[in-house]
Amino acid sequence: MKPWTTFQTKRIKTSLLALTLGLTLCLASAAFAADPAIVNISVGKSGNLVTMDATLADGFNDSILEAIESGVPMTFTYHIELRQMETLWLDKLIGSATIENTVQYDSLKKVYRFSSSGKNVKRKVITRDKTLYQKLMLTLESIPIASAYKLKPEDNYYVRVKADLETDRLWFPFNYLLFFVPFNDFKTAWSKSSPLKIMDSDSPEESFAKSPQPDVGDSKVMNHVIRSFNR
Repeated sequence: MKPWTTFQTKRIKTSLLALTLGLTLCLASAAFAADPAIVNISVGKSGNLVTMDATLADGFNDSILEAIESGVPMTFTYHIELRQMETLWLDKLIGSATIENTVQYDSLKKVYRFSSSGKNVKRKVITRDKTLYQKLMLTLESIPIASAYKLKPEDNYYVRVKADLETDRLWFPFNYLLFFVPFNDFKTAWSKSSPLKIMDSDSPEESFAKSPQPDVGDSKVMNHVIRSFNR
């Protein structure tokens, strides 16, 4: 090989490497533009069950949204715990739940397929509305976490929640481009509710003292649903 040809080949390889690294750095920077956090934790009672609501703030960024639009399935996994406050020992775990909110874009039918699964939770929604699928992914609503019979009026309790992101399956070129982007390191810290105390009342609104009010949100959020059902 001629020296000039060898020099050109090295320049091309260097340029491609620089382009790849530049793209990787851009994706990684976008992935951590804002720190996600669990907010608006509220606790209530439905029948004999203690239930909770919460919202994941800053759960989406440009890299995640672009990956979803390209058909990459994304899952937000929520870890929920109901704990009894202790003064001398570690807080006692009363109940827990793990909820997986997953979305995947169907490019053929141009719809977003959302599912939510966990103990006593199973829901599927198909929609063309981006705002709706994002709200569904970021929202926990009426999630059962424990039997109300486990709570004692004289004790104090709290609910804490954290979330992480998982990419279910990746294929070329995402398995290469996203290899350097730490999506699997996308985790929130634990967020805690206000201290709770069970009250002797049959009214769900009066079952807990010092419980934050739930975020009602937009009552018309389901307008763009193609199909929605619970099991």
